[in-house]
Amino acid sequence: MKTKNYIFTAIAAYFLFLITTAPARPVADLINDNTPVNILGVNGTLWSGTAYSIAIHNKLHLKDTSWNVNAWKLFIGQFAAEIDSHLLNNNIHTEIGISLTGNYFVNDLTTKMPVEQITQFAEIPLAQFAGAVSVNIEHAQWSQGELPNASGIINWDNASVTVAESVSLGNITINLGESEQQTLLADIKNQGGDIAITGTAKLVPEADYAIDIVLKPARSAGNNIQQSLGMFAKKQANGDFLFKNSGPLNQIGLM
Repeated sequence: MKTKNYIFTAIAAYFLFLITTAPARPVADLINDNTPVNILGVNGTLWSGTAYSIAIHNKLHLKDTSWNVNAWKLFIGQFAAEIDSHLLNNNIHTEIGISLTGNYFVNDLTTKMPVEQITQFAEIPLAQFAGAVSVNIEHAQWSQGELPNASGIINWDNASVTVAESVSLGNITINLGESEQQTLLADIKNQGGDIAITGTAKLVPEADYAIDIVLKPARSAGNNIQQSLGMFAKKQANGDFLFKNSGPLNQIGLM
């Protein structure tokens, strides 16, 4: 029994030695050659290092990224690292990793940026967005072929959307959690603005999504705003507008 313990300890020690001494640049070259990720300016080791630039699909560009492996998580079957980076001059901090069972995870993801910068990645036509989005994801996890799950909060402060005219949406809060079906559930609401928003968006089994949101125009909302709401939401007898939609995630380009 003692011999087995010694063997296991030796293997673990050797694994730690490889991580702490292996240079990060050859691994970055491997990623560059086999994935849509392009990493430049790499220094340090797999254990602790930096990268000047990380581009994903040539759209998402991270600058001045650093990482440090959390050694103690190796003892619970996880390989995880603390990450600090910058996206369009906005600070990003998080922990990312993978477990022995093949589950990917993100912990304590925090960042804040103008919503205009986010819409650059989403490539949303016609509409213009304003306000600041702050993200605080406590935990997110996913695995190959399965739906993701997450907990945390997203705030969109001083939100507004402009198409033909500008519409104030106040401060929007999105609480992320788990539904009864143990899939991702987003509870959406706002305070202030021309339209009161309450509703949910969730993932459902078989890689589908479902959205159910009630939009209530405030007295400040003019006729043009209400007519615009009627173009994509069904007007109710009480004057509210109901937006319901569902379908496969690949319909909206997420799977």
